[in-house]
Amino acid sequence: MDRYIEVWNWLMSTNVLNFIVMVGILYYISKRFDFAGKLESAREKVVAEIRASEEAKRESEKEYQENAEMASHIDEEIYNALGVAEKTANALGKKILDDAKVITRGIITSTQKRIDAQVNLLYADLLKKTALTSVEVAKEHIKKELSEHTELHDKFIYESLNALDEVRQ
Repeated sequence: MDRYIEVWNWLMSTNVLNFIVMVGILYYISKRFDFAGKLESAREKVVAEIRASEEAKRESEKEYQENAEMASHIDEEIYNALGVAEKTANALGKKILDDAKVITRGIITSTQKRIDAQVNLLYADLLKKTALTSVEVAKEHIKKELSEHTELHDKFIYESLNALDEVRQ
C-alpha cells in the first residue's frame, strides 16, 4: 500500500495527473461533440469542392476549345458574308443601271414623239398659212385680171355655171 501512496504522492506533485485529467476531459469533449466526424465531413466537403472545381475547369476548357474553334472560322464567315454582299451589291447596281437605261430610252422616245408632233403641227400651220396666203394672192390676181379684162367676167360666169352643171349630173 505504500507503493500506492508513493505513486499517489508522485502523481500529486507532478503534472501527470493534470495531464491525465486534461486528456480525459478532451477525450470526453471530442466524443461528445464528434470533432473527428466534423473534421472528416469538412475534409469530404473540401474534396468535393476540389472535384467540382476540377470539373468546372474541364468544362471551361472544353467551352474555351469550342469557342476557339468557332472563332477560327469567323474570318471565313466574314469573307463569305462580304462576298455575298458584294455580289448582291453588283447585281443591284446592274439592275439599277438597266432600269435607268430603260427609263432613259422611254424619256428619249417620248421626247422624240413630242418633237415630231410639234414639227407636224408647225408644218400643218405653215401649210395652212401658205394656203391662205396663196388664196389671197390668187384672189388679188383674179381681181386684178378681172378689172383689167372685163371680158373675163362673162367667161368666168359661164365656166362656173358649167362646173355647177357637171356637179348636178
